[in-house]
Amino acid sequence: MTPAAEAGAASRRLILTADDFGLSADVNEAVVRGCRDGVLRFASLMVAAPAADEAVERARRECPRLGLGLHAVLCSGRAVLPPAELGGLVDADGRFVDDPVVCGMRAFFDRGLSGALERELRAQFERFLGFGLPPGHVDGHANVHAHPVVFPMLVRLAREYGFTRIRLPGGELAASLRFSWGHLGKQLREAGIFFALRAYLTRGWADPNVAVADRTYGLLRSGMMTEAYLLSALETIPKGLTEMYFHPTADASTAVDDHPRPGHRTVSDLDALLSPRVRARIEELGIELVTAR
Repeated sequence: MTPAAEAGAASRRLILTADDFGLSADVNEAVVRGCRDGVLRFASLMVAAPAADEAVERARRECPRLGLGLHAVLCSGRAVLPPAELGGLVDADGRFVDDPVVCGMRAFFDRGLSGALERELRAQFERFLGFGLPPGHVDGHANVHAHPVVFPMLVRLAREYGFTRIRLPGGELAASLRFSWGHLGKQLREAGIFFALRAYLTRGWADPNVAVADRTYGLLRSGMMTEAYLLSALETIPKGLTEMYFHPTADASTAVDDHPRPGHRTVSDLDALLSPRVRARIEELGIELVTAR
């Protein structure tokens, strides 16, 4: 690369994050391998998930450079607080409803749930810090955190607890369509929804102490963050801060590659994170791989 090209490339910074850390032993294995043997540098922890304790232990023991953040769960998962403290937000077993659209509709139309939502989010922040982890980034399971009712709470709590970055999907459509026109209707619909959400939320709830990446990839390619897609996307990453997020698993028997949707875990995601070609191309393009330290 010429000096001018190197200077331009140096202004491109990339965050690579794995979601659902703590969900299962298979996901934990994938995250550890992605960090230890690949390019993964961040993971988002589901603090009430069955394998959360194992996830924290393995991160400390095997991946001390892995930056951990909170993966806030308000759908398709278990709450930290008992059902008696959350009203109708969860069922009798302490589980949220699985459908993120239903979760969003309830949050919007049943404002009586707002107190329970905030109590549960606060409990998740405190559970995260209770593991002895330093404050990091925040994002949400199935992106329910980007809901107009939930996001202001999350920004306020992030600031209160010292978390410095929050995820907002958006800015991915051109890269996704350049790679594939498959699922065109779904891509256009989701890109439009989150473009509007991002514009509204960053304008109305911006906080100088809580950063938002300039663009975030992963929503439109959920379950399809393959090596080929990463290599294509890396070529056109603009200047600024870009995040890409993944749902990896280490066990092919638990992966879901057909008809993927948010939260589905794929072996192909792990393969992409472990790819020597991806690592080499990041270095060749002079893209800075952001780390927790």
